[in-house]
Amino acid sequence: MKRFLSLLKLRDESGAALVIVAISMVALLGLTALVIDGGRLYLEKSKLQKAVDAAVLAGAQGLTTNQARAIENAEDVSQKNGYPLIKDNLTLTNDSIKAVKQINVPLTFARVLGINTADVSATAKAIIAPLKSAKGIAPIAVEKSAVPDKTNITCGNVENESGKNSPGNCGFLDIDGNGAPDVEDGIKNGSKKMVSIGDKVSTETGDMNGPIKKAVETDSDSLINSDKDKDWCQSAATADNTCKRVIYIAIIDSWESINGKKQVEILGFAPFWVKEYDSQGKNKSIVGQFINSVTAGEIGESGSYNYLKGVKLVE
Repeated sequence: MKRFLSLLKLRDESGAALVIVAISMVALLGLTALVIDGGRLYLEKSKLQKAVDAAVLAGAQGLTTNQARAIENAEDVSQKNGYPLIKDNLTLTNDSIKAVKQINVPLTFARVLGINTADVSATAKAIIAPLKSAKGIAPIAVEKSAVPDKTNITCGNVENESGKNSPGNCGFLDIDGNGAPDVEDGIKNGSKKMVSIGDKVSTETGDMNGPIKKAVETDSDSLINSDKDKDWCQSAATADNTCKRVIYIAIIDSWESINGKKQVEILGFAPFWVKEYDSQGKNKSIVGQFINSVTAGEIGESGSYNYLKGVKLVE
């Protein structure tokens, strides 16, 4: 009987364990590749997407100047984030910029399976549209008839001047608080509160000549002194939202009958590049020019008096 049973052993299985271990090792390395290299690809994809998002957001803010500025902004930000874009990566229209970027990522454990590298790609698109709500609004309001051609914001009543303010008002608003210090700070740094189209805001009385001159010209952190080393901020043609002397002004219907502390409704916003403060004579003026610009905030429907644009990621 024992001899018969021994005949049933058709092969020697003493090496089977080595085969099983070898197969298990390949499977284990495959799982390791999936976990480690997969995690690496996920991390690179996340970093690439953030870099491309930042690039199109920066690029979109240059669209109000020209497409060349938009491309320059996008390329500069992408370079700083370590995933450089070139012009061929970008698609632009008058109100949008789209970027597509693909990178090749070297793998480690997946090489055991014959996979040395893998491609990772990211796409992002940003648009600009009229701004509905934003922080950073200067506590200044102008009549809708003043935009976009008026070149000075005048305090006082000038005979036959279009858009003149009512007695006691110089065009200032109470957004963040009462008094000259809050108006001065608001001109330098913009509002801390969110301001929206349709909001009703109290006017701020008085000419505040000293604080306004300090905010515009004389303080070390004034609009003009803060931009003294930025060549592009010295001209309305090249200034953008990186310039402190580009301020965002509220638009109202009219100053007529707005005497003393009254409520005015915000109809829109307009970017204004500040050239200087004219403190000579009876009628003090912030002199400058309305321009196109973009800032952060909530975009909404286009309005007749909404000249300030916001930027938003849509892809």
